[in-house]
Amino acid sequence: MLRSSAGEIRVLGVDPISEGQAVRSRCGVMLDNVGLYDRLSAIQNLQFAGRIAHMDSGDRRDRVEAALRRVDLWDGRDDHVSGFSKGMRQKLGLARALMTDPDLLILHEPTAGLDPASIVMVRELLVSLAQESGRTIFLCTHLLAEAQRMCDKVAIIQSGRLVAIGDPNNLGQTGVNTVRLTLSGLVPEKVGARSLPRGVELISLGGSEWRAAISQPEDVEPLVAALVQGHIGVRAVVPEQVSLEEEYLRLVGGGEGNE
Repeated sequence: MLRSSAGEIRVLGVDPISEGQAVRSRCGVMLDNVGLYDRLSAIQNLQFAGRIAHMDSGDRRDRVEAALRRVDLWDGRDDHVSGFSKGMRQKLGLARALMTDPDLLILHEPTAGLDPASIVMVRELLVSLAQESGRTIFLCTHLLAEAQRMCDKVAIIQSGRLVAIGDPNNLGQTGVNTVRLTLSGLVPEKVGARSLPRGVELISLGGSEWRAAISQPEDVEPLVAALVQGHIGVRAVVPEQVSLEEEYLRLVGGGEGNE
């Protein structure tokens, strides 16, 4: 919809500026504001969407039923949307986006307003759609735990600029590993006096909980040995993975304009 100020773009190998209709015909979209017709039933909403997409009556009927069953709304197909909860509207919007069997599925906050059971259902559905058919699912969300759980690749945008893109489990690529330690007998002001392995840093998390930043996993054994030799009790050592939320805050902070 927007003209580029610089550069080029291809979606599914097609230029959306010169061949916009060809791109849109291969996309399914669900926005945060789903945009349904309240006076129509669930099945009527999808039938209307099918007619707009120029589906013939037989194909449209089969696709509507399949889409409603996939999001567990078939039993409520004749209910008017005016009585739907936000979660049910989200599921119906997803069903509409799936009707054309798109190569590219674009979703904005698809689990917003859903109860825990429905969130699990939608999550599993999206993962299966990506795995079974190989389609691309483009997910725009502020629920970073969901993005880390579902996505193969994530991108962080701040004020319209790409800050980072890559594996959600190693987005920053800082090369630093961390372990969480539960210790006893350690006084914070004495940390600097301890004979820790070179390059290892201990960070207090409050109480008996500490985080150790290490350059490589092999540093864990000498770290534990140094603590024990210093008469510090080591109750637990757990490898720690930096969450996408922590990485997001490290990269862009908590200011306005972050996506």
